[in-house]
Amino acid sequence: MGISITEIIVVFVVALVLFGPEQLPVIARSIGKATGQLKKTSDALRREFYNSVYPPGQDLRKEFNSELGKLRALKAEVLAPPPGSAPALVRPTQQAQTSAQEPTTPPPSSTPVESIPPQSDPKDALT
Repeated sequence: MGISITEIIVVFVVALVLFGPEQLPVIARSIGKATGQLKKTSDALRREFYNSVYPPGQDLRKEFNSELGKLRALKAEVLAPPPGSAPALVRPTQQAQTSAQEPTTPPPSSTPVESIPPQSDPKDALT
């Protein structure tokens, strides 16, 4: 949805009729200068906004991350088992995880299992 070539031609013809062939280059030059000045001003505003917002935000982020690191260290210190404590004081979730990772063997049964003779291959019976 842009400007088509026919719309550009219509605007050019209207400007030519309104201002005449002598004034048209002067007007085009002044519009070009105004557009350039507008671009420079918007770039300066964008730079000023960036410089006023970004560095303070970075300082705030550094302070936040520092405090977060201190809180994480404190949490690890609080949750760590005291020195010389028995392993039974491990949290139940950790016990469940470690027991799930250990391989389990079935308990030996008191009745012996009958041995099943190996089945022979039907092809061997033909030879």
